[in-house]
Amino acid sequence: MYDAEGQYDGTPCPVCGAKESTIRWHFIEGFDEIECRACGFRSDEDHIAALHREALDTLEGDDDAPPPRTGPLRA
Repeated sequence: MYDAEGQYDGTPCPVCGAKESTIRWHFIEGFDEIECRACGFRSDEDHIAALHREALDTLEGDDDAPPPRTGPLRA
C-alpha cells in the first residue's frame, strides 16, 4: 500500500481542463497521480483496468491446463 498526500494545487485536468477540482496525489515513493472530481478522470485508470483484467484472467483459468490432481501424493 502506498502513502499519499493530496493537494488542490491548480493542476489542470488533461481531459476537461478544470483546475479547481483536480487533486494531485504526491506519493512518498516518488510518483504523482492526478484525479479530477469534475469529470472523473484518474491518471492511474489504465493501471487499475490492467489489474482487473489480470485478476479476471486468473479467475477464469486456462482451458488447456490439465485438471488438478485429486488423489494423495506419493513420494
